[in-house]
Amino acid sequence: MNENSEVAADNVRSTGFVDFAQVMFGASAFKDAGIMNVTDTYRGQILTRDDELKTAILKDLDFKELANEVLAASLASALGLPVPPAYIGVTEPGNPCASRAIIQDGRGLMFASVNVNSPSVASLVKRPDDNDTMMLLKPIVEELAKQPWLGELYGFDAWVANVDRNIGNLLFATGTGIWIIDHGRCFTGPAWTQADLVATGRYRNRLGEWVTPILPRAECKRLADEAAALAIRLRGFDAREADGGQIVINLIGPSDFEALSSFLSERVPHIPRAAAEALNESRIA
Repeated sequence: MNENSEVAADNVRSTGFVDFAQVMFGASAFKDAGIMNVTDTYRGQILTRDDELKTAILKDLDFKELANEVLAASLASALGLPVPPAYIGVTEPGNPCASRAIIQDGRGLMFASVNVNSPSVASLVKRPDDNDTMMLLKPIVEELAKQPWLGELYGFDAWVANVDRNIGNLLFATGTGIWIIDHGRCFTGPAWTQADLVATGRYRNRLGEWVTPILPRAECKRLADEAAALAIRLRGFDAREADGGQIVINLIGPSDFEALSSFLSERVPHIPRAAAEALNESRIA
């Protein structure tokens, strides 16, 4: 158990967007077609506080990566970005799914994202030849460019230093919509230290690698402007008041949470520059 963790399974409470739910026995290993899962992932059922059974994608994560998922999903939802409903799944003793974030009496915590029945972009386009992949990505990126939130997504990933918005971390389907998932590698990575959280830092923005090259130049400028507008919305932001803040404190400890809060506040003025760089636009920090 993480020595900083103070989570008690019998005293959990709602964190706003991210709530707690019971992980039912019987989950099975899950692998998205076309990509290699980095973490142990399962598909199973969770029981919510309202006694609703929901099918969810369950991730077995260390405390810090779990905290990343919780906070980033909460922040993205608050900004109106399309994030599937999320829960912290509490497992019972003997449930083999959870092995990394063990709390008390053999119970564990998992990140649970409600299954929205949309395939990942990776499963739709990944081919052995990179040229084929880029050709298949073109209509998907064109559809993405029509979404009113794409500029803010560039800004959001720049803000939270999400270094892994790859083609497996965006779900795309005509009937069930477009969703952003997998935020365990926000805040510079899954096992960040306080020294990694540099507000002026230049961090990898994966959207710049597979979305930007397909966008027309005029679209890049428009999206950079929208990302810059996000920075205005976030002026005065305080992570201490964010939904999910208390559970994140419990997962990673007050010292790391304070460093993370400071990073997010100090990072806001650098969003326009960081997002513009991912869009091949020039902006002054």
